[in-house]
Amino acid sequence: MAAIIVTGVLLTLGPKHIQPGTPATGDATLAAALIRNHKAGQHNLTAFTISGDQTTFAGLGSDKNTEVEIGSVSKMFTAELLHQEIKSGNLRLNTTVGELIEAGNTPVSAVTLRELMDHTSGLPRLANNNPFAGVTSAFTGSNPYQGETVADIIRAATQSNLTGRGKRSYSNLGYALLGHLLERSTGKPYAELVRERIFSPANMTETYVMTPGSVPADAPRGHLVRGGAADPWEMSGYAPAGGIRSNAHDMSKFARWMMDNGDFSYGWLANSPEDGGGYWHNGGTYGYSTMLIINPENRQAVFVSNDTGVGVEPLARTLKKELQ
Repeated sequence: MAAIIVTGVLLTLGPKHIQPGTPATGDATLAAALIRNHKAGQHNLTAFTISGDQTTFAGLGSDKNTEVEIGSVSKMFTAELLHQEIKSGNLRLNTTVGELIEAGNTPVSAVTLRELMDHTSGLPRLANNNPFAGVTSAFTGSNPYQGETVADIIRAATQSNLTGRGKRSYSNLGYALLGHLLERSTGKPYAELVRERIFSPANMTETYVMTPGSVPADAPRGHLVRGGAADPWEMSGYAPAGGIRSNAHDMSKFARWMMDNGDFSYGWLANSPEDGGGYWHNGGTYGYSTMLIINPENRQAVFVSNDTGVGVEPLARTLKKELQ
């Protein structure tokens, strides 16, 4: 309820005075589609579409090289790392938490990697499940994950009683835990692991995990819908759930790399045929909203990012349908 109240107040205060960014960049037709289909409160937009061998970029106030926070789209990198570990035989989808860390007889000990990936573990959304936690940071734009460590994630998971295990309930805590279990399995820090296994093979040279202190002072900041800049979401404990910074150029490389190498049964959500088919995931931080849709069957993809928290899901789905 607190989150709903905060979001409603911020949207009431903000979108009225935020306008789409200028100038338009990149492909004129795609830029015109961004102008035509944007929502109130969206500001600097950056996007790409892929159709077969053709990749098209455009932006409003941004271009293909503008750095953005992709939020929970980061989870799809973590899910793909799990796919790789399963494919190599190092792990199984039914490997349990208790096989990888010391969890004693706690309920989470029996939770499987599949349940963490599918959001069916019963873990709460966050380590601090107080619905009023983060209200202050939502108003000020401060980083709500600052200072939360891997030890905090493991402690929260092992102290959780689990609620509704077996039913889908979105959990950032679950994906954070999944990423750290992959660290235990591979013996490598998450940032190194994702760079070695995905960023480098996909030639994503401008993408990085926002570990504490990693975001340059002159890097772009997202905007609160009420005005003012949001702090970068630099993370330690929650990095596998939402800690990646990238740009449209690099994300187009990720989309193509996934079409050639990935498995969309790991974490992705099905996009309806009416919306152009394929698979999708979105992401949001206090200063950014992102949507990625990939259809490996017809080799099409769409990515849109906005540097406010106003969602871009309808805009991305419209662009995807226009590719048909």
